[in-house]
Amino acid sequence: MSYPLIYYMLSRLMLAMSITILIPLIASIQWEESSTLDFLAAIVCSLSLSVFFNNKGKITNDDISIREGIAITGLSWLFASLIASIPYLSGHYMPFIDCLFEGVSGITGSGASVVSDIPQLPDSLLLWRSLTHWLGGLGIIVIFIALVPQTGIRGLKMFEIETTGPTESRPLPRFKATAQALLVIYILFTFILVGLLLICGFNLSDAVNNSMSAIATGGFATYNSSIGHFNNVPAEIIIMIFMLIGGGNFSLYLVGWRRGYKKIFTEQEFLTYLIIFAIISIAITVNLATSTDLDLFTSLRYASFQTAAVISTTGFSTTDFDSWPTFSKLCLLIVMLTGGCAGSTSGGIKIARFILLFKMVNQIIKEKLNPNHVVHLSYDTNEQLDVVIYRTSRFLFLYIFLALLGALIFTVDGLPIMDAIVLGISAIGNAGIAFGAANDFSQLHDLTKIICCILMVVGRLEIFLFLVMLKPSFWQKGASW
Repeated sequence: MSYPLIYYMLSRLMLAMSITILIPLIASIQWEESSTLDFLAAIVCSLSLSVFFNNKGKITNDDISIREGIAITGLSWLFASLIASIPYLSGHYMPFIDCLFEGVSGITGSGASVVSDIPQLPDSLLLWRSLTHWLGGLGIIVIFIALVPQTGIRGLKMFEIETTGPTESRPLPRFKATAQALLVIYILFTFILVGLLLICGFNLSDAVNNSMSAIATGGFATYNSSIGHFNNVPAEIIIMIFMLIGGGNFSLYLVGWRRGYKKIFTEQEFLTYLIIFAIISIAITVNLATSTDLDLFTSLRYASFQTAAVISTTGFSTTDFDSWPTFSKLCLLIVMLTGGCAGSTSGGIKIARFILLFKMVNQIIKEKLNPNHVVHLSYDTNEQLDVVIYRTSRFLFLYIFLALLGALIFTVDGLPIMDAIVLGISAIGNAGIAFGAANDFSQLHDLTKIICCILMVVGRLEIFLFLVMLKPSFWQKGASW
């Protein structure tokens, strides 16, 4: 383990964070808001960390090993979460635990907010909330690699480690070119959505903030009632489409850009993702139309938007879904578990993993029915398929186990059992919504908020990276990895 190299990379990442905070700082100065000193405090802290790591760090000609890649990626997310919470803390907008929760929720793209009155926050701080989503959505490491020239081949392990999903894939042979192309697509989608929302009547601040939250599948809105505040059907349709885009595989969009857009809609995972969205939307629509006073159009409007918000783990809302019938809420829980596609900005288990597991179950059934028949599994990956399935099974077990473990602690803290389970699944899946007593995150006890923070980070790092970093031998210089 080369600690000087880790320190060096962390110093560059903290410097990049300092530069990013300049955006809301300049906005606060321009708008003459009181939050200017809050952002200056965040910049000072980030720069101080950068200087500290730079003094202990040293650039080498060695490539980054898997251990160093894990350490840099994990520590980057930890320090980024802490820096993200400083503007809230410096301005005394919330207690310390709430500031930490808001920062972690922002940078991990969870979108669960403990702010009780969002419009009371300065516009520059609202911009910072959305910007943390946007940074964490595509991934701070991916953006860092795309923009910083010194990363070179050293960024490869970090890029692979941060990529979500059961398999590793790069649509371009050079990983840095891949990171840059993904960032270009990410920025392009963001600007397109901003333009469309402006056409729909949003002001510039609302358009920018909600666009960054939507494409990053984060969920921080600019009003307490989320997107429902605007009561704007065309805007809801547009945001719904872009939430679904955010939940898709960005590498697939790059392939479609280079080889034709038919590639996108014939890819198995993305097609399954859209089919699940359609089925759940229709099921909830029928349930709302038959069990509530809503007409068919309004039922479809609410059902499709909320399904898109939950399957992409964005967490936006246009209505009080917590008052929906049990069947509709169970449908939302199902898509909260599945999440979006591998390589997306969304959380959850990922559609690709469910496809692999269903293929495995189908193979077992066929082998039981025909013991002498050899059944072969097929999936679009260059890796050995049995290794991928084994890795997927381990991930699913740990995902459910940690969500239930978190739920157990939540019940000790006073939450009803079902509300606790949903909150555990939501936190580790970075979904940003919950039901019942947990629906208002600002009313949760501090212990519950701390556990949620841990689960949000664990879920964003896809579990194994976090667990590896807890192993003492991981940090030993002489350990063999």
